[in-house]
Formats: sequence, structure tokens, C-alpha cells
Amino acid sequence: MFEHHQARPTSPPAAGDRCSVPFDPFSLPGILHSAASSSSPGSAAAAVSALHAAGLKLGALPSSLPASNALISAYSYTGVLPSALRAFRLLPHPSTASYTTVLSALSRHGRPQEALSLFAASAPAVAPDAELLSCLISCCRRASSFLLARAAHAYGVKNVAALVFYASAGPALVALYARHGKVSAARRVFGFMDGEDVVSWNAMIGGFASAEKEIEAWNCFREMRMRGVRGNARTAVAVLGACDLESGRQVHGNIMRSHGGGSKTILWNALMTMYSRVGCVSDAEQVFSEIERKDVVSWNVMIGTFAKNGYGARALYFVDAMAQCGMQPDSVTFTAVLMACCHCGLVDEGLALFQHFVSVAGLVPTMEQCACVVDLLARAGRCMEALEFISQMPMKPNAIVWGALLSASRMHHNVEFARIAFEQLVQVEPENSGNFVTMSNIYAKAGMVEDAKRVRMMIDRVELAKPSGQSCLEVV
Repeated sequence: MFEHHQARPTSPPAAGDRCSVPFDPFSLPGILHSAASSSSPGSAAAAVSALHAAGLKLGALPSSLPASNALISAYSYTGVLPSALRAFRLLPHPSTASYTTVLSALSRHGRPQEALSLFAASAPAVAPDAELLSCLISCCRRASSFLLARAAHAYGVKNVAALVFYASAGPALVALYARHGKVSAARRVFGFMDGEDVVSWNAMIGGFASAEKEIEAWNCFREMRMRGVRGNARTAVAVLGACDLESGRQVHGNIMRSHGGGSKTILWNALMTMYSRVGCVSDAEQVFSEIERKDVVSWNVMIGTFAKNGYGARALYFVDAMAQCGMQPDSVTFTAVLMACCHCGLVDEGLALFQHFVSVAGLVPTMEQCACVVDLLARAGRCMEALEFISQMPMKPNAIVWGALLSASRMHHNVEFARIAFEQLVQVEPENSGNFVTMSNIYAKAGMVEDAKRVRMMIDRVELAKPSGQSCLEVV
């Protein structure tokens, strides 16, 4: 991601020491890379900020695109996404590499949909290269935007040399198609890639694992071994995604024997995720405690583990501990802790955290996070507050938001708010027959038989029972 130039070796300045190291625009990208990789997250962010200030003073920023792109990436890697986005917006003429860098930053911090929106706004001015297309496809995979990914694939086939395109975007495409269960499509893309490259195999294994196709993932791993391709840390990460508890413990043992306590953080994070998935919270926490250099993903996985397993108080404690360690919470942290509050009924705590993240941390709430708050309020019987919150959302509420209100209204037998939510759902997703059934049941439970019949009849009138049509398109 960094554009390196020949430069004399230097080291990042100490936090607060803005001019202790002389540099020019050519050496600044490398220095920023070094600063972002320093041992302590807090000191790394401070060092990057100091370099930013010095670069502005010397005129290297934002005039040098390589230096500006490196700055965006450095802020992202140290967990300070708002600063990364501000650095991008200050660029007078962002390059294709600039867009690749900022889209990667947004995706890494759990905001792939925002990345896609940014790209859509820039589309007329930017001609995507192989690297940007690869990043875009990865964002589509994380945002479940399958059709947009197909369009990016078609664009790449038409406008980029096949060897270059598949060398860069191939792994992202394979992971995308495998995750969506398109086994033959994933295999066809794989055929254009280097079969001796472990990155290609990792994408296949990881894609199948994320689609919960464990058998295909293990078969792919065995085939890789049979071909003599040697795995790496990311292979272990991909395989862990297909493990149950027994096989996961075996992989854990192999990692300890091969790497010991010096294992890469990405391996420890994958182990925590595996233990979280099978409900072994104590094992996940034990792995977390053994990580020498925890990154933002480590904290997010642990907080998410507590959230999914009903340990709301522990999740809140870890959010505080994360901040005390100098680690900047990101959008993924935001979502995880809101989910924890929602699952455990911690209404006031959840609202206070939402206010903190938006007002103090400067995070822009996503649709998913707003839906969490609506669910949090409505499940607690505070439907009027939930409706007021919806009216103040920074974006138009979608079916997830209104669905949360409808579900909670059913729980509390509140016909008035259920009707409001249902009327909105009819507009945003008229094809979802489940909403009609839910509303009909709410009316029936309230003794409003005629209203229940009327809603049931609406299903037949708009022919919701019919399955949606599908078209068959050739992938490559």
C-alpha cells in the first residue's frame, strides 16, 4: 500500500517531537509506515500525528500524493480512522491509489458500505485499476453487495489485462464466490490464478469457511497440501474458520508447536474467533490474555465474544480497558458493544455509549448501529423513544430498523407502534411476506380479527407467495 522511494534510513520521531528527524516527501511514506508499526498503539498514533504536523509544516502534505496516501494508511493502521478520512478529504486531486487506500481503511474498520458509497460518488472521476478493483470487490464481499461485485468483475475482465487483473483481484473474487456458495464460479476464477500461490488457496479455503461450507474448505486445504503448496499464517486463519471445537483445538496445538508465544496477532485473533463461534468464552479470553501485541481486531473479537454470549458487563469493561490502553475504538467496536447492551437489556448504558461514540469519538453511526439502538429501546418498552430516534437518524431507515420496531411491538403487544412500523416496511420491502404474517398475528392477538384478515389478504393481492425470479449469468 505504501509507495516506497530510495531514502536514507530513519526512525519515527518520539511522540510530541515533531521535528527531531529530518525528512523530505520521498522519505516520508517509509517513515510513516515505520511509525504505524511501532510496538504500542498509543505511541504509534501519537508518532503518526507528529509526523503529520511536521509534514504540513514542511509543505510535504498534502502536496505529495505518495506521502498523503501513506498518511491515510498509517492513521488507519493505528486505529484513528477519523483522521485518515480527514487526510483523504484534504487531497485536492486524489489518485486511484488514494481511493484504494481510503476504501481499504473504511473496510478494515467495519464500514464497507460507506466505502462503496464513497467509490460511487467518485466513479466518474476515477478509472479503477486492478488494485482498486480488488479492494472494491473485498468491500462488496463484506457489505454483501454481490451484484456490484459482479459488475466490478465484468469491468476488470473488459478493461484490465487478465494476468494483471486476476493476480490482484483473483483472491477477492474467489473469496466472494465461495462465500456465496458459487463453487463452480470460484473454481473458474481460481483457474486463472497461480495454483502455486498460497494466497489463492487461502482465498478459496477462507471463502468456503465463511459460507459455512466446512467440507469444501477442508477438501480445498487437503488439495493444497497434496499439490505441495506450503501454507502460512493466513492458511491457518482460513482453516480455523472451518473448525469445530475438536479440530480447532488441534490447530491451536499446531500453532503453539510451530510458532509458540511469538505467533502473529492475526493467528491469535483467528483462534479467539473460533472459540467465540463455538461458545467457549473462557478459552477465547485466555487466548486474548496471551497476545503480546493486541490490535484493534483483538479487542473487537473479544468484545464481540462477550456480546454474542450474553456477557454485557464484561463487554463494557473491555471497552473501557481498550481506551485505557491507548487503542482507539472503531465502528466494529461500536457495533459489538451496542449488541452487548441490546442482548443484556443495558438500555441506559447503551444509549450513553452511543452518545459517546458519536459526539466524542466522532464516529458516524451505521444503519446496523442505529437498528441496535432502536431494538434496545423498543425491547425495553420505550417505543416512543425508539420512534423519535428513528426520526432523527442521519440516513433513511431501512427494513432492519423498522423490523426491529415491529418485532419489539409484537413482544409488548403494542398495536399502535406495530402498525407504524408495518406501514413503513410495506414501502421499503413489499416483497417480504414475513412482515405481513407478523402484523396479522399482532392484530389477531389483540382481537382485531378483521384487520388480521385484511393483512392476510394483502399477501395474495401482491402475490408475495411467489418466489422471485433469477437470471443465469456467465461468471467469466
